[in-house]
Amino acid sequence: MNAQLILRQFPNHIMFRTLHYSLMAEQLREEIESRSGAKGKRRSCLEWEPFALWLTNTMLIYAGDILGNLLLGTLPLEPLCNSSDVLLSSCMWYLIFYCPFDLGHSVAQTVFFRILATTMSTISQVQLIDKGVTLAGNIYGNAPVAMLVVGTIMGSGAELLKPVAALLINRCQHNQMAPLKLSINSKLALAISSLFALHIRQSPLLCGLTQNQLQVYTLVLVNSYKYLSLAYRTEHFVWLMETRVRYTFFGGLTADLTKFFQRLLKPDKRRRKAF
Repeated sequence: MNAQLILRQFPNHIMFRTLHYSLMAEQLREEIESRSGAKGKRRSCLEWEPFALWLTNTMLIYAGDILGNLLLGTLPLEPLCNSSDVLLSSCMWYLIFYCPFDLGHSVAQTVFFRILATTMSTISQVQLIDKGVTLAGNIYGNAPVAMLVVGTIMGSGAELLKPVAALLINRCQHNQMAPLKLSINSKLALAISSLFALHIRQSPLLCGLTQNQLQVYTLVLVNSYKYLSLAYRTEHFVWLMETRVRYTFFGGLTADLTKFFQRLLKPDKRRRKAF
């Protein structure tokens, strides 16, 4: 009984979740590199869109829970309500893709990490299938087909969402054939949603603004931006700001620093004339 209780609580440990999320991010990176034909070569972080990449990673991590909740009639986005868990998965994604000098990716490629992380991921899959079959039996009256379907989907949710992930991967690689594109209007809606979410959580970043004040200020700023976009090409400034942020925080600066230090460490092989 104690061993079964420990096994059920084991996937909730922070070390377990860290290894599991790191393995998922590493598998996603390997798949993207194999799709782009750049496997074995030095990747260029500036060629990938960080937001689409993060969304793909988050979707693949919580795919089993999201699809299982849809079949069980519960809230599908309930797994994303745990902010600390989502933050942990985002940190592991950032370390695997954009860690300075590619240290996270180098550690994730070692044999010891692969064996340990694969073991933890297998335990998580078995526990998730057991949870899905048990819940389906309670809801659908022990119907065997329903239990098989829910258990299979919750155990292999990431595989079932691979077509959606492929669309996001095409988008993060700037593929012109990608049907999913985040336009300026979508980015503006994302920024406004972030402001209202901060207000609901009573964040001190809004300096104590009420909901009416926030709505008025948001309307003034958005209308001013759209009026300016009618006369000037504001998309150019948004693109320039995104490029600078991507270069600073998502691998461009660290890649240039790595090349600089590698150039310094190389010995001087120029031929010197004999005196």
